[in-house]
Formats: sequence, C-alpha cells, structure tokens
Amino acid sequence: MRLTSAYGISASPPPAQSEAAAQAQAAQPAAPAKPAFSVLNDFRYLTDSDNELLAKATGETIDPGITGRTGPASAFAQQLALDRRTGQLAPNQDVTAVYLRNAAAAIDTANAGRANFTNPYSGEVMERAVAHLEATGRGRADIRL
Repeated sequence: MRLTSAYGISASPPPAQSEAAAQAQAAQPAAPAKPAFSVLNDFRYLTDSDNELLAKATGETIDPGITGRTGPASAFAQQLALDRRTGQLAPNQDVTAVYLRNAAAAIDTANAGRANFTNPYSGEVMERAVAHLEATGRGRADIRL
C-alpha cells in the first residue's frame, strides 16, 4: 500500500540505490581545496608604488593574501589597501604625503571621541611613510587622474 499526500510526500521509502551506482558515486573526485585567502582580499588592489611605500614604512612585503611576516598585516597596510579598494585612492593615483595627512585628519574626525581608537595613519609608521614620500618627490602634489 502506498500513501500519498497533496503535498507530494510519499510514505514509501525511496528506491534503494544500486551497488554499482553507489560505487560510482564514491569514486567521484573530492571537491578541490579552498584557497588560503579570499578572492576579495583588499591587498590585491595595491600598486607597485604602494608596495614600495609599505616596504619602507612598515618593512612589510605584501602580495594578495600573503604578508612577509608572521601575523596579520599592519593597520597602516590594511588602511592603505582599503583606501585603494574603496576608491579613496584612484587606480592611477600615487600615494602622496598630502593624501596621507588629509586621510589621517579625516579618520581622526570620523572617530573623534571613540575610546581606544588608534588611527592607522599615525605614529612612527606614518612618519616613515611621509619621509619616504618626500624623499621620492611625492610629498606635496595630490592629483587624481
């Protein structure tokens, strides 16, 4: 006897899978391993000049998903990559000291009064970044293309 409902649910068990079909299904290759990092990684937006700046300011060598040191990337590197991804830094726009100072001021303003907040564009890393940019002629102009 077979019971059915108006919703298409059957009280009868599903037909048994043949042994050959079960073996064929077991022989299917396993799903490929997932990549170690997300395709949406912000570091993929960094330019060669960004990487040069990071090497001088933070000592980091960064490729998408990989940093040249143990642990996470510095807050400075993460903020620079975020600025690139969100369009605050246009694809053809070089980072300048003016840009960093303006971005630091905007971040400070947006986070005024927030307890324990540390601006990623601050401290010794910021000083080294500005010094490098000024030494390489990118201290003053901030032009978007």
